Parts: sequence; structure tokens; C-alpha cells
Amino acid sequence: MISMADGIIRLCVAVLLGGIIGYERQAKSKAAGFRTHMLVCVGSCLCMIISINIAMEWNFVYGYTNADPERIAAQVISGVGFLGAGTILANQKERNVRGLTTAASIWAVAAIGLGVGAGYWEMSAAATMMIFIILTIFMRMDTLLNNHYRKNYMFHIVMKNTVGQSRRLGTFFQERHLKMESFQTVSAEEGPSAELKIDVSSACYIDEGVVISELLALKGITMAELKLVEKENCDKEE
Repeated sequence: MISMADGIIRLCVAVLLGGIIGYERQAKSKAAGFRTHMLVCVGSCLCMIISINIAMEWNFVYGYTNADPERIAAQVISGVGFLGAGTILANQKERNVRGLTTAASIWAVAAIGLGVGAGYWEMSAAATMMIFIILTIFMRMDTLLNNHYRKNYMFHIVMKNTVGQSRRLGTFFQERHLKMESFQTVSAEEGPSAELKIDVSSACYIDEGVVISELLALKGITMAELKLVEKENCDKEE
């Protein structure tokens, strides 16, 4: 059986390893941060310790040879799913899902806690370092890939010169993760309407028909066109 001293050491190690991952999430202001990851890790570790001790007690004290030391611990991975679900936010308007990485980190931290509780110190520490590297260094690679596959679009818009119109237009692009690359006024802004050409880029799929219909639904937009700009042409212009 796992002694009290050994169990406390394992719990302390679980707090440390969970805190490493939680620190990275907290630094990025994620929903589940430092304390949440430590709690998940130490809780998983405790479940594993209890599971092992109960099985060994039943085997050696009461003579039950079919006691399963994995039964309690097995419920941790599925049970921690509700925490992960709480960090995932789906925004239909913005057409994106946020929090998947944090949900995955919570699930991984639970596995680390189980590993520490079972006595797999080196493997748990190695997994912690791998997860930390994935969340930090590999994030840069993720950004590079997104930039590489970004598509460029040009909006041709005619809108009324009303108060707050530019702000509404900027919010529209921001909500859909459309990054403004250039802004050109074709007609004079002093008149009743303004004609604009806006170059944007996006790493997400854009349904041109839906975007145009939503743009035309904005107050003050009288005409809107959208076309895909070839990347080679954009590079030449730069």
C-alpha cells in the first residue's frame, strides 16, 4: 500500500506539475488557469492513490483477488470532461470555437495527476514538459501556419456618412476575424455617402454570400461586393 508520507509527496509533485501547465494558461488569461490546473492534477492524483490503496487492501486484508485498482481512477478522465466543456465557448456569430486548447490541457493535467498517483514520476514529469512546450513554443508554429494559409479579400463598399458608421464597420470585421490590411476612400467622405475599398486577410473560411448578406444588413450599407485576391498579386503590390 502507498504510505501516508509517500502519498503526500505524490500530491505535492502533482501540485507542482499541474501548476506548471496552469501558469502558462494563467499568463494568457484563459478561463482555467493556475489554481484550476493544480486542483485537477492533485485531485486526480488523490483518486489514483485511493484507488490503489483500496484495491490492495481488499486483496491482502479481505482476500478479494478481483479488486480493480483502476475503477476509481478510470472515472477521472471522463469526469473531468465537464470542466473542459466549461472552458469551450462556441460563438455562432463569430463562427469560431474558443477554449479547446485549455480543455485539452485540463484533460492532460488529469492524466498527469493519475500518473503521479500511480508512481510514474519520470513519465509524468516528461509529459508535463512536453505539454508546456506544446503550449508555448508550438504556439508560434501555429501562428506561422495560420499566416501562411491566410487568404486575402477586397471589399468594395458604399455606405452612408452617418455617425458611428465606421465604428460599426470595424466591429463587423473584428467579430469575423477579418484583419484590415489597407483602407482606401474612392469617393469624397464629405458627401451623403462614401465609397470604400478595404483589403482584409483571414485565416478562417469565409462564406462570401453569407458575409455580403450580413454586411448589407448593417445600417447605412447600401452596396457591398467581395472578391478573393490572389496571394501572388498581394506580394507583388507589397
